[in-house]
Amino acid sequence: MMKRKKFLDLLSKKLSGQIALDEIEQLDRAIRDSEEYKFISEKLDDYFQKRANSETNTEQLHNVWKTIRVGENEDFDTKFNYKQPTKGSSVFKNLLKVAAVLIVLFGVGMLGYHLPGNKAGQNSNLVTTEDGKTFRVLDDGTKIWLNKNSRLSYNGEFGRHKREIVLEGEAYFDVVKNKNIPLFIRAGNIDIEVKGTAFNVNAYKGSPQIRVALVRGLIQVTDRLDKRKVLLHPNEKLIYNNSQNMEQHEFLVKSMESEALLNDTRWIADTLIFNKEKLIDLAVRMEKKFNVKIEIHSERLKGKRFSGVFIDENIQQALESLRLSYPLTYTINNRLVVIKDEK
Repeated sequence: MMKRKKFLDLLSKKLSGQIALDEIEQLDRAIRDSEEYKFISEKLDDYFQKRANSETNTEQLHNVWKTIRVGENEDFDTKFNYKQPTKGSSVFKNLLKVAAVLIVLFGVGMLGYHLPGNKAGQNSNLVTTEDGKTFRVLDDGTKIWLNKNSRLSYNGEFGRHKREIVLEGEAYFDVVKNKNIPLFIRAGNIDIEVKGTAFNVNAYKGSPQIRVALVRGLIQVTDRLDKRKVLLHPNEKLIYNNSQNMEQHEFLVKSMESEALLNDTRWIADTLIFNKEKLIDLAVRMEKKFNVKIEIHSERLKGKRFSGVFIDENIQQALESLRLSYPLTYTINNRLVVIKDEK
């Protein structure tokens, strides 16, 4: 399958009207071969082409981008109204170029966070990763961090009547409690029943073991082959031999110190999630994540609120995403970042 970075590059060229004929063939082939790529392409095509708008002035475009909030799961269909760009419309070409930059900067993870989920009635939703991690908030509020080279699918209308997930790879789950609709996760030969908790599952294809580390709450793990069950408590780690030979199956449960258990969840530590957070407070967290010093030279900007998530972005990509959400400028000089009002 085509690498994610290559796919995003070709999709960006298509949206900006700068794609060559041979590249169109490559992009079409990648979309046919990947449900995830098909989903992203369809949503972005719909976003830019669905509706018409006769206003094409720069101020209007500036106001459109000003309304975009980093990382919020907005309904593009009802909030934006564009017309198909004409050959002579440089303004719309510039808009599409900005969108292309946005695609490349945020990658599949952030796109998954921005774009609305599949329509009701579809059977499942697919999330995959290759070289990077991604973050997803499901319809019921459950948060999922998906590690590199992993694959996860979940049912349509998640949380309305059922909550079912199939995992291949590694993921951390922070599950919203619902006594009436428990969440079931299938990983290798085991099923995990959850009602509201936080835990990590490592179940890569081809690995001889599945490891489940429970941070809080309770989960029940069932071996589908012989129906054995075990109940995990906080700070416990289960190691399961994922062999088809039933004689080799075993549940090994270890009690762990909190610090030791962190080794299983350390891979998500770089994720920075913020919801309507003032820039002055967000800057403190960004300093820790990116190992920089941030100065905000505007009292007005200090109180502006942002929502979103940073996973694998570098400091420049993070600042650029904030700039696309609200008019500001920034400079980076070694480890010093200065943020100012846009002139």
